[in-house]
Amino acid sequence: MEAKIATGIDTDIFYSALAFLKENGWTLTAEYDDRLFDKRVDLDIYLLTQKGEVLLMVWDNWFEGEIKAAPKILDELAAHFNIPLVYGAPEHLNEPEFIERMRHLLKFRK
Repeated sequence: MEAKIATGIDTDIFYSALAFLKENGWTLTAEYDDRLFDKRVDLDIYLLTQKGEVLLMVWDNWFEGEIKAAPKILDELAAHFNIPLVYGAPEHLNEPEFIERMRHLLKFRK
């Protein structure tokens, strides 16, 4: 199934969703390196996996959060947080090779 990209996700919901996913079996595979001075100030990136599913999250201080995942996963997040998701034009996740381009800024976990 093709992934969708939810956009304009409020900062508080974005970080609550990250915590919720990690508490519910998603594995943090990569993240914006915490040694970079602007983590959680200007930019933040998370790559999570679970049972073959991939979920990508990006936040910036101008456009707030974007989440790219299977529609079922996005629907589950929307229901859990009781929010409508908007599928507008993404600022970051529209690029198919986003992770590869950002690789030098990411910390990968084993």
